Amino acid sequence: MKPNERQLIIMDVLHQDGEVTVKSLVSLFGISAETIRRDLTALSQAGKLQKTHGGAILPRMVGEGPFQQRMRENIVAKRNIAKKACSFIQPGDVLFIDTGTTTLCFAEELNVIDSLTVITNSVDIARVLGANSSNRVFLLGGQFSIDNCETSGPMAISQISQFRADYAVITIAGLDGSAGVTDYNYDETMIARAMLKQAKKRMILSDSSKFYQIAPFEVAILSDVDLVISNSYPDADLLEVLSEARVDVILAP
Repeated sequence: MKPNERQLIIMDVLHQDGEVTVKSLVSLFGISAETIRRDLTALSQAGKLQKTHGGAILPRMVGEGPFQQRMRENIVAKRNIAKKACSFIQPGDVLFIDTGTTTLCFAEELNVIDSLTVITNSVDIARVLGANSSNRVFLLGGQFSIDNCETSGPMAISQISQFRADYAVITIAGLDGSAGVTDYNYDETMIARAMLKQAKKRMILSDSSKFYQIAPFEVAILSDVDLVISNSYPDADLLEVLSEARVDVILAP
């Protein structure tokens, strides 16, 4: 069977079931998982489906839910990712930390490390890390958003440019081999971009649900990232792209 014929069948199954898995397609066609992944990649690049961890769904472009709702999602994975990220941090390090549910978990786990300098646009993260009197915490000014308890805008971005950090630690909405690192919120995207630019090491905290997701705003190309810490490894094709971009993927089981 030719690839285009096989891909038409994949799309028929996807429209019928709403999702497909690599495993089920291997069984359906009797071919290798690598061949199926190439088919899914080709269909993804054509905008016909959206790849997920281990399969694909129909394309969608949705925003993230309210902050407190997202805080309850994948909480075990977020905690494990946060703990793993803390293992890279030493007393005296300077950190940019952007607003996010996983970075808030990171801040809560990080508070056992002393003498940190933290620059953040999150009121919650500033409050958590400021509770350790050995830390210096700089809360960026700017337009305030009550949902995420964050600041953003030109004032915040201008202030970021006045700092240099050992690490920029950010959360994302999507990580895709072709689209790179993306987010749904323009203002948060601009904050993350500015933080990444001013840091020696760029660390992304992302549970596996963000793999193959594509949001409207580009945060960074993959080569502008040093570390991705997640609760599981991406599929072989995305892992290969990340490796080629010299991005280390760290597992937080």
